[in-house]
Amino acid sequence: MRRLALCAAAAILAGCGGVSKQELDAVKAEMLANDEQKAAALRQELSGVKDDYVKVQKIEQEVIARLAEMKKLQEQLTQLSQELQVRSERAATSSLKVLEFEEKLLSDRLAELRRLIQELKSR
Repeated sequence: MRRLALCAAAAILAGCGGVSKQELDAVKAEMLANDEQKAAALRQELSGVKDDYVKVQKIEQEVIARLAEMKKLQEQLTQLSQELQVRSERAATSSLKVLEFEEKLLSDRLAELRRLIQELKSR
C-alpha cells in the first residue's frame, strides 16, 4: 500500500511519463494480492469472532437456564420454609397443650396428696 502510494506520487510528479504499463500492472497485481491477504486475514478474524459469539450465546443460554432453575429452587425452598414454620408452630402448640395437661394432672395429684396428708394428720 505504501509502495503504491509512492508509485502514484512518483507518477504524478513525473507526469506519468516514464511509467510503463508493466510497472502499473505489477503495482496493481501487488495491490490486489495485498488486498486479498488483508481480506483473508479479516475473514479469518471474523470467523474467530463468529465462533466466540456462538460460544457466548451458548453460555448465555446455559446461564439463563440455570437462573430459571435457581428461581424454581428458591420458590420451592420458600414454600418448604413456610411449611416448616407452620409445622414448627403446630408442634410448639401441641407441646404446650401437653405440658399444660400434665401440669393440671400433677396439680390435681398434688392437691389429692395434700388432702390425704391433712386427713392423716387429723386422725
